[in-house]
Amino acid sequence: MTRRKTAYGLASLIIIVCLFGCSVFLFVTGCVRTNQDNEILSPDQPVTITVWHYYNGLIKERFDSLVSEFNETIGADKGIVVNASSYGDVEHLANEVFAAANQVKDAQAMPDIFASYADNAWRINQITELVSLDEYFSADDLSAFRMEFLEEGKFVDDGKYYIVPIAKASENLFVNKTLWEPFAAKHNFSEIDLLYWESLAEVAAIYYEETGMGFFGIDANANYMIQAAKQLGDNIYYLDEQGQASLEISNELADHIWKYFYEPYIKGHYVKSGRFSSDDARTGSVLAYTGSTAGAGYFPQEITINDNEIFQIEPLVLPYPYFREGEPYAVQQGAGMCISRSEPKRELAAYQFLKWFTLSEQNIDFAVSTGYFPVRQNDLTIDKLLKAYDTANKDVSAIRSSIVATSKMFEEYTLYNSKPFNGSYELRNLLERHLFEKIVSDLELIQKRVELGEDREAVIDDLISKDNQNLWVKQLHEDAMTIFSKY
Repeated sequence: MTRRKTAYGLASLIIIVCLFGCSVFLFVTGCVRTNQDNEILSPDQPVTITVWHYYNGLIKERFDSLVSEFNETIGADKGIVVNASSYGDVEHLANEVFAAANQVKDAQAMPDIFASYADNAWRINQITELVSLDEYFSADDLSAFRMEFLEEGKFVDDGKYYIVPIAKASENLFVNKTLWEPFAAKHNFSEIDLLYWESLAEVAAIYYEETGMGFFGIDANANYMIQAAKQLGDNIYYLDEQGQASLEISNELADHIWKYFYEPYIKGHYVKSGRFSSDDARTGSVLAYTGSTAGAGYFPQEITINDNEIFQIEPLVLPYPYFREGEPYAVQQGAGMCISRSEPKRELAAYQFLKWFTLSEQNIDFAVSTGYFPVRQNDLTIDKLLKAYDTANKDVSAIRSSIVATSKMFEEYTLYNSKPFNGSYELRNLLERHLFEKIVSDLELIQKRVELGEDREAVIDDLISKDNQNLWVKQLHEDAMTIFSKY
């Protein structure tokens, strides 16, 4: 009896040691599962995987080209067919994936891979499981990525990575150089005056006084508010030990957002009438705007004032502005790719495509031709980026200028991206629309009150008052509490 127990115990111990050893080896290398699963891929029995993204125009064209290249080479050898679909924009894509995850009636099945920012990936993972990267990517695979890019997809609840960096972006200040230079020379302005939010607002005020037109527009309102907080050493939200979020806008932050965002729009110094600020730049409604580096290719090469006035312009691309008394922070953006939990064969096929896509040869080519930046640390030198750009013979000077400006930001700025949490997706949408919707409404109110005989300047003074600012902050907090109360 004792001998039998001893043998049983020894066998159990061996099994436990083997399992523990395999688990440790899998964690360290991240490639055991991949090596075993490689045997299930075969060109004789190809598997088709779906990829959902939000790319448009030039970016979609280049992505589709690389998908075709993969299908004809690596995919053909391993039996993988990638079928990619664009959903037009980030919000539409996020809603479609959310519907698929919830199995909403008439929604499509979950894609094998989908492009996502961290906040949407987080909420999807609360509904249907995503694949953590360490299940397929080795430690060497992961260490090749720039760490900030990888960290963006790290979830706070388990410390694992769930988003493969594909191509990253930040924001630049895009300027109509052709019109800026004579105006700047007349008033003794320089590019330094466009570096800080305070002096940028002063430039915009003088431009409006002289021309009656807006000087500047902001493409991403939420980015402005989140980065304003970081630049001032603050935060726009806080997480407690249980991961519960709260919106906490300090008086200093509220004052800065109000003075350098709300007020210039209300006074007409800033303008945003098109879907993207590049649309306003194309019509001459603004001279400058902050926008994604991934939108550099959309900077207009000519502006159309009316049917009789169309002329060529040159771009000036500068780093993202920051507050004079603050620190240089800028957003880190550009959705990565998530792998949906399915079956080993499909997951492995998804890994094979994403690993291939993020190798230097493909990734640099995709990035420099679209205004994005490659995701491997060794590929982010300005010499390598400009060489790749010049080799591609792309005649989009705004992209080249954006590469130079953003490379400087990689060295001198802190690139920041908010960590996902329960309600982070909804909070970002709230920040994107809340104050800007008030701006649109208040601009209409100004027009109505002026038509009724009130003095325009008096109406503006009423709207930019501290009391109106406090009402906005109060309403924003209440709306945020409604979001967080759902979790």
